[in-house]
Amino acid sequence: MKKIPTAKKFIENYIEENNHDSNIDMEDALIEFAKLHVEAALKEASEKALVLDMQEKDTAEIMGVSNEYGDYNFTVDKASILNSYSFENIK
Repeated sequence: MKKIPTAKKFIENYIEENNHDSNIDMEDALIEFAKLHVEAALKEASEKALVLDMQEKDTAEIMGVSNEYGDYNFTVDKASILNSYSFENIK
């Protein structure tokens, strides 16, 4: 996983990149920090999501795909997606 700076380090870098402007746009800074974490979370989810054979699980959703080769049913383990990015990554 790409190293994401802590909130403190992100703000320090943001101020430095904006020429030490004392009137920096905090909304912009917060949005940029959030984007870093959303991007990282989505990447982790895409790598850690589990597709299972047809088994009923509490956190699974039945999905279906139809194509020229026929129908195929599978389940997606929602917990594997929801737990793929730890809140501990946000500092």
